[in-house]
Amino acid sequence: METNIPFDKYMDQHFEFAGQWGTPSVCGLKVIRRKDGKTLVIATEIYRQNPGTPVTEWVAPLANRLMNYLEAKPETFIFVEHTPDLKSKLTFYGETFDRVDFDWDGEKFVNPRWTRLTREEVDRLMEE
Repeated sequence: METNIPFDKYMDQHFEFAGQWGTPSVCGLKVIRRKDGKTLVIATEIYRQNPGTPVTEWVAPLANRLMNYLEAKPETFIFVEHTPDLKSKLTFYGETFDRVDFDWDGEKFVNPRWTRLTREEVDRLMEE
């Protein structure tokens, strides 16, 4: 099973963040400023390359950090969580994409909700 994921079309750089209990953590990151004025962020779980908190476990604080870092507005921010294919026989290690929608409490994102997307749907989000 491959756990050192190479960069691909959904990941341009590593992004370091403070995870749970301030643990140094890292994810893959792709940012697309779309023609419609929205900011699409794809955060990729990078497994063994991440010494800290997984993206899924820290999704709302990570989305808040990225939104502020990118100077985006909550109403124009689109967050997609990407888990790459680990080339395992176990189906739960296959590639997944989830759009994560949040409630806005006036200061930060809360209450994440995941909606599974296909690779084609993510590609369309990237082109809009």
